[in-house]
Amino acid sequence: MDWQLRVFVTVVEEQSFTHAAKKLHISQPAISQHIQALEQRLDVRLLDRERRRIRLNPAGEIVYRHAKEILALYSRMERMLEEAKEEPSGSLRIGASLTYGEYVLPHVIASFRKRYPMIQPIVEIANTQTIAHRVAVRDLDIGVVEGRDVVHDDVELTPFAEDELVVVCAKNAPWPPEGDVTPADLAAANWMIREPGSGTREFVDQLFIRLGIAPTSVAEYNSTQIIKESVEAGLGIALLSRWVVRKELAWGTLRIVPALHEPITRWFSIVTRRSAFETRATILFRDFLQSGQSSP
Repeated sequence: MDWQLRVFVTVVEEQSFTHAAKKLHISQPAISQHIQALEQRLDVRLLDRERRRIRLNPAGEIVYRHAKEILALYSRMERMLEEAKEEPSGSLRIGASLTYGEYVLPHVIASFRKRYPMIQPIVEIANTQTIAHRVAVRDLDIGVVEGRDVVHDDVELTPFAEDELVVVCAKNAPWPPEGDVTPADLAAANWMIREPGSGTREFVDQLFIRLGIAPTSVAEYNSTQIIKESVEAGLGIALLSRWVVRKELAWGTLRIVPALHEPITRWFSIVTRRSAFETRATILFRDFLQSGQSSP
């Protein structure tokens, strides 16, 4: 590993030579020597020192951004070399959007670990756009999201499993148990929706366009669980994945509003970086998802 880059990144993130020295367990003069050597090697000044503060200058910003990627590549290389020697093992950083991450992924990981017990998943849950970005910058090895509206050129999406979305209401809500509901009824309803950037929000917006409605009573949340509980409390209706409400539908605390003649479906997609550089654990998990054996 390039130790000068590691020292430089640590100084930037700790914003202190002293704190960086403690974190890396070396002396403060050694820290200074590494930074000076890096600046000499690149023939450019990287840090501006103002009293006790350290700031990146424009050249330092460029080096910091690329140093992070280089160190991530070093780390992945070391992991891949270790994995090639023995049974699949090591950490696997998985990102998932909320619907898949909270309601499907735990079952998938349980099945995956039965086959590969030495692989240790580390899971991060966030909205679709955040997961795509973190995969792109190599903070995550792989992602699983709903929807295809991802704004990032450095990742590619591979659909692998279908999901159905349904409009739900509380069991005692004044919606007809049978028959169709008109678009006017839906426009007048109180809607609970996810925030922009969420895969589910993408489909809510599409539904409104498809029905030609613009509901005036809309409450926006960044949590699917809060939306589900708000609907159960009778505060309105929501478009949610069947995975999210399967227990509530079985228990009878929620019911489906017969709002459409045809189902609303979407695909869960695997997010990977546009690069052939993948750890063995990442490849195994991706293949596991695509094999169809990952369905809970």
